[in-house]
Amino acid sequence: MCVNAKKVQSALLHQMEQYLDGKITKEEYTIATESFYSRYAYLIVDTRFYEIFSKAIPDCCIVNVEEPGDEVEKERDFRRIVKETYKKLRMMLN
Repeated sequence: MCVNAKKVQSALLHQMEQYLDGKITKEEYTIATESFYSRYAYLIVDTRFYEIFSKAIPDCCIVNVEEPGDEVEKERDFRRIVKETYKKLRMMLN
């Protein structure tokens, strides 16, 4: 399979949609995204997509999944950050 920048962006957006639609949990989203992102980020590193995504999602995953704290609050914050980032990325690509 040939992976390029458009496919990476599409896959990362799809993972966000899966989470926001309730098809996967924040933990499942984090595992899938971290694995995919670490493998293919080099293909989008010089893009605006990378800039927006990398400023929000990696830290969001660490703080709201791996760190201890109130789970309800962490879920709310996680969903808000993913949703806001998703909207920015969709607007940027349209």
